[in-house]
Amino acid sequence: MPQTLKFPLTLTGGTGVTLSNEGTNFDSSQPLVQDISVGNDISTTGKPQFNVVTASSYDLDGYTLFSDRWTTNFSAGGDFTITGNLTISGDASVGVKVTAEEIISELTSSGTIFKSGSTQFGDDRNDTHYFSGSVYQSGSVSLLGTNITEFSNDVTLADGSSTALATESSSLAYATNELGGSDTATTTDLYLRKNYNKTASTISNNTASFNSAFSASSPAGVTTTSEDDFIFFNNGQVMEHDALSVEQSGSTFYLKIDPSSIGYNLVSEDEITAWGKFESKGELHFDGEYDEVNTNFSGSSAQGTNIPSDKTYSFWAKSSETGRNQAPFGWGTNKKSFIFNFHAGRPLRWYNANWYIYWDDTSAQDDGQWHHWMVFDSVNELSGSKLYVDGTLIPINSIISSSGAPANYNQNLTIGSYRNDGNAVNAHFSGSIKEFSVFSGDKTSNASIYYNNGTPYDVSNETGLQAY
Repeated sequence: MPQTLKFPLTLTGGTGVTLSNEGTNFDSSQPLVQDISVGNDISTTGKPQFNVVTASSYDLDGYTLFSDRWTTNFSAGGDFTITGNLTISGDASVGVKVTAEEIISELTSSGTIFKSGSTQFGDDRNDTHYFSGSVYQSGSVSLLGTNITEFSNDVTLADGSSTALATESSSLAYATNELGGSDTATTTDLYLRKNYNKTASTISNNTASFNSAFSASSPAGVTTTSEDDFIFFNNGQVMEHDALSVEQSGSTFYLKIDPSSIGYNLVSEDEITAWGKFESKGELHFDGEYDEVNTNFSGSSAQGTNIPSDKTYSFWAKSSETGRNQAPFGWGTNKKSFIFNFHAGRPLRWYNANWYIYWDDTSAQDDGQWHHWMVFDSVNELSGSKLYVDGTLIPINSIISSSGAPANYNQNLTIGSYRNDGNAVNAHFSGSIKEFSVFSGDKTSNASIYYNNGTPYDVSNETGLQAY
């Protein structure tokens, strides 16, 4: 006969623990099977989940983490999410990225990166921050309470913005171009300030020659530049104006004297110096309407034959026209010239009506800045012609050699226009030119040397130089 319990045994589940026969009395008269489950896989390969686990310490496969500190390095192989505060006394290394609404770092100064992407460095204006590399700022900048919205390259400074900082380039362009522009009062002030010293290079037949010296052009409303705008000295003694006359011919400034009026003749041993209205750098400024420089250089293989030959032109130019601009130089007609922005913004070297070459468009002809140009004429095989700008080769865009051949030059070299005719309409270059030189053959191997990192290179002693 089975034994029964006087006080039956009753099992009840607890938090997270479930019994299959919970609450059933067991008095041993009949077998009672109880299945106990905890709602999670708690095997060694299981992944139990708990809403909250509270303990004084945690043992994670050999890593012990106390509730108030970590006693050793901790590495998370996957994502590691922290909803509360995290304090790390040592170094923290993150292999991919950190995502946070706000990051605050504090050393000798502080920096904050907000969730909007904005940043804050320091607590007040007394903080000093050093950046060893470059800084990219896409928005505005506030300097000492003043909002700066841009760094402007506007060469005219026309906007008059109180929140834009002018660059060195735009300031220089404004001083050299705009102060000599159409505003008569400003132009007059600049002209009156022009005073430079020059020394004659040669003296012959009572004429002193100043090579590469250019007299300053007087603005509208001011008397044309004359000998009265200069003071000349002969061996330290002032020369009388009544006996003097001046003349600008190409790149040579001439002082001519009347011996009967001044009382003596000039000799080659004399030292003639001048002080007055010279252009400061020997630059040629072209108004796009009438200005040009006429030369006696035929450019042919034998002077006087006018037959084109392979040559290299090296010069510095600053274009004032961003649309189609006329020729910086030419040989009598439009179809024997080099032209900026001729068609679709492309530079063109024209040798004849059906014998010419285009290069790719380049911003150097449009930005109102000085650039070094080097053009090599391969007159009979156009594929050999080359164009370099600031020492960089410009790719050939197209070649037209459908018929004919390079035409003879019907005029000598003209600078600032494609033809020798100051009254010609739509024939003149608008801008400035300096250091214009012509070499025999191909000198493009010196393109980067002559560019000289933006500083004009002295080519006066270079081999093959034919005109300068």
